[in-house]
Amino acid sequence: MRSAPVSQVLSSPADRFGLLGLLSIIKMQDPDVQMLSLGTDLQAMGLSLEAPEALYSSLITPLSDNNMAAALQVEPEFHLPSCYNVSPPSPAHHKVDSFSDETLFFIFYSMPRDVMQQIAAAELYQRNWRFHVELQLWLTQNGEPTQKTPTYERGSYVFFDPRTWDKVSKDMVLMYDALEEKPSQAAILALQSAQQPAPQQSAQAGAPAQQQVQTPSLAQR
Repeated sequence: MRSAPVSQVLSSPADRFGLLGLLSIIKMQDPDVQMLSLGTDLQAMGLSLEAPEALYSSLITPLSDNNMAAALQVEPEFHLPSCYNVSPPSPAHHKVDSFSDETLFFIFYSMPRDVMQQIAAAELYQRNWRFHVELQLWLTQNGEPTQKTPTYERGSYVFFDPRTWDKVSKDMVLMYDALEEKPSQAAILALQSAQQPAPQQSAQAGAPAQQQVQTPSLAQR
């Protein structure tokens, strides 16, 4: 009995993607079509599959004649920008003594219950600023008081208003009991530790900070 040609056996398009379709490709005479469908034997390309060691450590590609491990370590030429050689800046608490009053106020109001708030408050206290508990504002003397008693003093004071972010002057009677207590010793020690020069700084860089701390107090409490 004579078998029918392969072209007659493929009766539907679905058969072209089954075993019958593979049979037609195997019997084709075009080598390019056979390679795309069936692939290529790697041993025919010179690759030895009988090596005892793993191939991934030495094989780059079967299409390359240079499969040495040194070929894998190719480092492109590059130029490192000079900005990467700059040392990172020191933490903010190492230079709190160089901050302006406005910067310290921003830290105080924007970082509640943070160690930086304590450091900012301690630094403001060293600069003769006092926190009014009832008004919730920072104030400092605007000249010598006109009247001074053990419990209060009368004079002109400069307030920092965080709502308008401005300093305003006002004459008033200041009760000492309305002022916040002096920052705790822990906050002062934290401030003193923060004012120590960073490891990359010299001793001369920290000298002005020690001189700035010694400022007159608003009320000795």
